[in-house]
Parts: sequence; structure tokens; C-alpha cells
Amino acid sequence: MEHNEHIVLLHGDVDAIKEFVFETSSLPQIRGGSQLLLECEDEVEKKIKELGGDTIYCSGGSFLFKIPADKAEEAKDAIENIYLEHTLTATVTVTFERGSPPPGSASPPQDGWAKRLWNAHQEAQQSGDFARRVAFLSDQVRQAKTQKHSAPFFEAFPFGGRCEVCGKRVALEEVPRYEPEGQEKAEMVALCPVCLRRYKTGVKSKERKVRGQFNERFSQAYQPTAQQPPDLDHLVKSARRKYVAFLYADGNDIGKLLQKVRSEEEFRALSEALREGTQQALFKALQDVCGQELQKSDGYWPFEIVNIGGDDVTLLIQAGYAWEVAVKFLEEFETRVRGLVEKKPGQWPEGWPEKITASCGIAIADVKYPVRYLEYLASDLLKTAKREAKADTENPQSAVTFLWLPNPVAAEKAEPLMSYYGRGNEKLTARPYTLDRAKELTDLVREASRWPRALRYRWGEALDRGVWVSLNTVYYDIARRGEDKRAQLADFLERVGRSAMQEEYRTSAPAPLWQIYKRDDKRQGLRTALLDVLELAELRATRPDVQEEKE
Repeated sequence: MEHNEHIVLLHGDVDAIKEFVFETSSLPQIRGGSQLLLECEDEVEKKIKELGGDTIYCSGGSFLFKIPADKAEEAKDAIENIYLEHTLTATVTVTFERGSPPPGSASPPQDGWAKRLWNAHQEAQQSGDFARRVAFLSDQVRQAKTQKHSAPFFEAFPFGGRCEVCGKRVALEEVPRYEPEGQEKAEMVALCPVCLRRYKTGVKSKERKVRGQFNERFSQAYQPTAQQPPDLDHLVKSARRKYVAFLYADGNDIGKLLQKVRSEEEFRALSEALREGTQQALFKALQDVCGQELQKSDGYWPFEIVNIGGDDVTLLIQAGYAWEVAVKFLEEFETRVRGLVEKKPGQWPEGWPEKITASCGIAIADVKYPVRYLEYLASDLLKTAKREAKADTENPQSAVTFLWLPNPVAAEKAEPLMSYYGRGNEKLTARPYTLDRAKELTDLVREASRWPRALRYRWGEALDRGVWVSLNTVYYDIARRGEDKRAQLADFLERVGRSAMQEEYRTSAPAPLWQIYKRDDKRQGLRTALLDVLELAELRATRPDVQEEKE
């Protein structure tokens, strides 16, 4: 696409999306906040069209438009007003082209730091003029975000009653905490203007039987018999123990891939393929894993789709289903996105890797645990999974990891909590997992979830006491069983051992429970995947469709 000085690119990104959506732990508020932002995107696209512009990409709080140069400033002001008026507090950073981006250097530096920086830049070099323009605009948006010096403000008088949900602003009106079903009665709460708007957007309307755009799309695609949960307590109602998981998934290096596009048309097609593929992958994973529960006429969906934004997914789900949904989603993502990318541009883009991968972080806690802290932990876990996914530069892979908090701990970072699994030279976990290893682990989890809970607890307690105690306890337990059961458990431990292996330390040890691995300090240590299996099995056993054996 040749640069036309009369048509410019306009790019923007919503500020602090998660703070707006997850300001409270109320499901109607979360659902309403996400829906309000989606409605803003629809209004923005309409406004751009009115001003003679065209949509290239608009999803997940980020957008890219073409707009006549003389309408760009008007469009910028209109977009900022749409978000502020529609949500009352959410703001957006918008910028547009003013002249051409700076030209690249004709002669690269020959030595020193300049050469090293040049080489690093070349690794992410854009494939054409359009990609360079988008990258330059994205940098301007990031810079503009750091320079903002004002935010929407609601004065809270000292004699006014505070909102009973956010606790920040003066309350305006009383409403039920959630939508009561049938003869059910819900507690009344006083809400401020912002929470009230989110609440009214997050409850049912006469036009829609399902709340939230993506939940509605899922319902239309699969026609579940169960009802959508009005709040988080209903979401986990069928579970034997009330744990909820925050699942956060995102594509790996998608930004770098989009820098390789050669034209506006290719950028548009690839963005659309990623958006469609992500949605299809999630819907398929939810139906395959939760299908039985979705067909209970007296039950509730065991999940809530908070958002699908381009290549990322935000989901609240019963803890017992989370791991399997994540693994199935990653598997479907790789297959469906590649198929759509090949279909829409007509061929696989030159210079792209063999497959597009994604990563997933899962944070699990009691249903009463603040959702904003679950989001912090899931985001941090996602970064860990992404590092695992990119560890082998020659063979990029999808990856997943999780963290379960049996007891509430208010934390924003996962690493201090994950350090609990370290015992000096020993490590009680093999997380994070690449997709291939995660699929193997899933089979082990299904098997262990049917074991007596006392057996899982005994083995987990033995692992906590060290290598030799765990080996003695586990193998003594196996020796006490009948011949068939001994063979079954021996095979189980063999597979557990493979799940904990690192490529450079592949061995056929006589006792595969503990495996050698390379620690962060490059020294060797011992680790096991058994505790990962036991924790996930304990969570899976909370599902209503899982039956445990007797001791």
C-alpha cells in the first residue's frame, strides 16, 4: 500500500482495561464492564465510518483505522468522548499519522554498541512500508500513555454512603447483588454511578437471554440447556469444593508476526484469522470439556467468557475444568488459526514459523478470593508459560502453567508463591508444561482423579518430606496392591517420570519418580511431576462427573 498523504492511519488502545473490568469481584460487574467496552468498539467503528474512514482492525480494546487526514483530529476527540461517556471512567489513548515515519538507515554501523543495536533491530525488522507505519504508531501510543496526567474523577463527600461493591464512590441506587432466579431472593446493595452502569449492562435484557456478547455467541453455536450463572457462587454451584479458576491465554509473538505483513490487506486478513481462530478454539474446548454439565436443565454453565480480544482469552471457570479446557484450547488454537491464516490471505505468509502458538496461565482459588488478585496471578503465570514456549527458538511451542491457592494469600506475583515448591536442590513441580507434555499430563490427571482422596493426600504429603521419604512411601503403597494394580501404578509412575524429564537428561531410571533437571543457576537438581498430577487430580475430582474409588 503506497502512502497517501490525504489518508492516514489512526491507532488507539484503551487504558487500564483490566482495572476497569476487574474493579470488583461481582460477576455482573465483570460481565458488564467487558460488554461496555465491546459496545464502545461498535460505536467507534460507526463514527469512523461516518467520517469517511475504514476499519482495518478493532478488537480487544485496540484498533487501527484509515481516516481522511482532515478528519483525524475530529475522530480522535470523538473516540475519547465515546469511551468516557459510555463507561464514565474508562479512557483511551489515540494517535494518528502526522507525516511519514522516519526512513531507515541506508548503511548499517560496522562495530560497537551501534552495530549490536542494529542487529537486534533487524531481528524484528518490518517487511514493508505498512508494517513500519503501524509499528511507529504503536510506539507513539505507548509513549502517549506514559505522559497522561489526568483521569476521570468522582468527588466522594464524607457524609455520603459509599458504593457497597467498589467502596470508592458515593452510592446512587440499590439493586439486587445478582439477578435472582425464580423465587430466589438476592441481597440488595447500593451502587455508585459507575458500578450501576456496569451492573445494568451485565444483567439480562429483553432482547438477550444470555449476558455478554461472547457468551451469547457460544449459546447460539452450541445451544446449552443449562442456564448461564448469574454470579460466581452459581458458577461453582455443582462443584464439590468451591474453587474458581482465572484462565488467561494469549498468542505467542503475534506482534512480531504482524510486523512481517507486507500490505494493509494482508494485515487485515491475518488479524481477522487470528480473531476467528481464537474464538472457534475456545468455543470448541468449552463444549468438549464441559458439554455434559452444559446439558443439565437444572444446572448452570461452569464458566463465564469474560472476553476474547483478538488472540487473547479471559475466562472464569470451575477449577475442575480449567486445565483440560486450557490444553484443548491450545491444541485447537494451533490447528484452527493456521487453517484460517492459509485460507484468508490464500497462502502461509513468507518468513512465518511453521505454526502459530499460544500460552496460558491459570490461577485457582476459593470463589470468594478477589478476582483482581486472580487476574494479577494469571497474568504473571502467563509470562512464565511464554518463556517456556520460546525456550527452544528452533521449535516454538504452546505452553501452560497453573497455580492453586488452597488457602487465601493476597499476592500480585506468582513467583514468591511458586517458590514454596522448592526444597533446596529439589523441586516438587515440573511446571510450566509445553503442549505435548501437558497432553500427557492430562491423561495422568484423569486417572489419578479417580483414586481415593486419601491416597492422593498421602503421596502429596510424602513428596513434601523429600526424595527418600516419597520414594519409600510411594513404592511401599504400590507393593501392597494386587498384581494388576501394581503393574498399573508402575506404568503410571513411568509416565509421570517422562513428564518431568528435560530433553538433555532423558534416562530410563529404575525409580522414575524424580528426574534430573537443570536449575536456573545452571546446576543440576531433582524434580518431579507427581505433585502437579496430584493437585490437578484433586481439583478435577471436584467435578460432579468424576467418581472416586474407595481406599
